Amino acid sequence: MKDPRPHYEGHRKRLRDRLRTSGRESLRDDELLEMLLAYGLPRRDTKPLAKTLIRQFGSYHRVLDASCTEIEQVGGIGEYTSTLFVLVKACMRRYLEMETRDGNVLNSPERVIAYTRAEIGSREKEHFMLLCLNAAGVLIHKEIIAEGTVDLAHVYPREILKTALEKNATALILVHNHPSGSLVPSENDKRLTRTLKELCTNLGISVHDHLIVTRSGAYSITLECEVYPYHRDV
Repeated sequence: MKDPRPHYEGHRKRLRDRLRTSGRESLRDDELLEMLLAYGLPRRDTKPLAKTLIRQFGSYHRVLDASCTEIEQVGGIGEYTSTLFVLVKACMRRYLEMETRDGNVLNSPERVIAYTRAEIGSREKEHFMLLCLNAAGVLIHKEIIAEGTVDLAHVYPREILKTALEKNATALILVHNHPSGSLVPSENDKRLTRTLKELCTNLGISVHDHLIVTRSGAYSITLECEVYPYHRDV
């Protein structure tokens, strides 16, 4: 007798079992998307749709960075499913925000990058973020200092120093994104880092690092190398 269940149910269960027993590392990007789509489209074979999403947007990252409207332009995806995608990323950001509130992020430098990449790494305009630390190395304040165009954000050292002094910070981490995806620092990036380090040193404030973040990685201007995962002790 022919099995009345849809052919994809067995495949879907195998994916669930792999995720539960071996974690996300056991699944490809398209398989993770396939599972997510299945919760929005439980009566549809979502494997082809997952592959279509990655092909159309170019990567797993870009699928999750897409807006509801952009996702809904893919045939077969409606408001309910597109909202599910946005919800997943919103939950991830909230989780990382809670980590910063608990002071845990700076005890695990990889999480500094994970948080800042999730926050500004995929934005279409350049943003400059300031992280202020206290003497115990705990994050006490974060702020977007400047927002610019696709390739430039005007940052004024006096604004950074003003914020650092107001928050009684003893150390800073500077972070900005490159919407182009390039991890190569500009001469302005290097000059700003040198200037801020000199000014902050005179005030007894340490600049731990200046990071460039993108969708796919991070670069330390201080260490002059790509740092994903990030290995500097802060």
